[in-house]
Amino acid sequence: MLKTVAVSANKKTGPIAVTYRAGEHETYGTCPKTCGLHPKSETGTAQIDQEYLSAISDAVPRGGKAWTYSHFAASALPVPVSGKTVINASCDTVAEALAAVAAGRPAVMAAPKNTADLWPQVVEGVRFLRCPAELADNFTCQQCGNGDPLCARGDRDYVVVFVAHGTGAKRVGTGEGGCYAANGPTAIQWHGTRKTGAANDAETLRTFARSLPPGSFLRHHIAGDIGREVA
Repeated sequence: MLKTVAVSANKKTGPIAVTYRAGEHETYGTCPKTCGLHPKSETGTAQIDQEYLSAISDAVPRGGKAWTYSHFAASALPVPVSGKTVINASCDTVAEALAAVAAGRPAVMAAPKNTADLWPQVVEGVRFLRCPAELADNFTCQQCGNGDPLCARGDRDYVVVFVAHGTGAKRVGTGEGGCYAANGPTAIQWHGTRKTGAANDAETLRTFARSLPPGSFLRHHIAGDIGREVA
């Protein structure tokens, strides 16, 4: 199930286009069982939805940028290609992030709340840089990188770090959940997607991307992933 928003009110992304993706039977149904932030891993999936993956790869506004994040294994994600959506490997540890970079995938990492002062740092020759939106008030994805957001750069050789926030922040890094979308306004939007979102998510996404003004930014999946829900 897919929800599309042409102009987001999300304070972190800024007024750009975004989507939410949920399972039809369970909100977390598109998320991998292996996600370390998943509070209900038994409801996740082990399969990538290949039809949807093809659609999301193509869903880039004309002359614009598109990116997203996935907790599926980095090796299962497509290698970045110019003109396609950048799918970042969402990692739970420094070791996972280093492996993703070595495999040629752009990587991000969810870091425990108490590590905020550790970034930036260099580990085994790889730079770990904190998301700029976490370092300044009124700074958004729309402003990031002077028109080329860090997370939309598929060929980068550094890891973008997101320090845990929200009500579940203390669980990040413990293996006991901590998903930022489990509570609050994001959860409301995500749970609503399961009930009222478009069922043909692949075709809906393609149509939505084509409808956006040239040069637009599109952040796929404020919540959700590329998995195929198991009924």
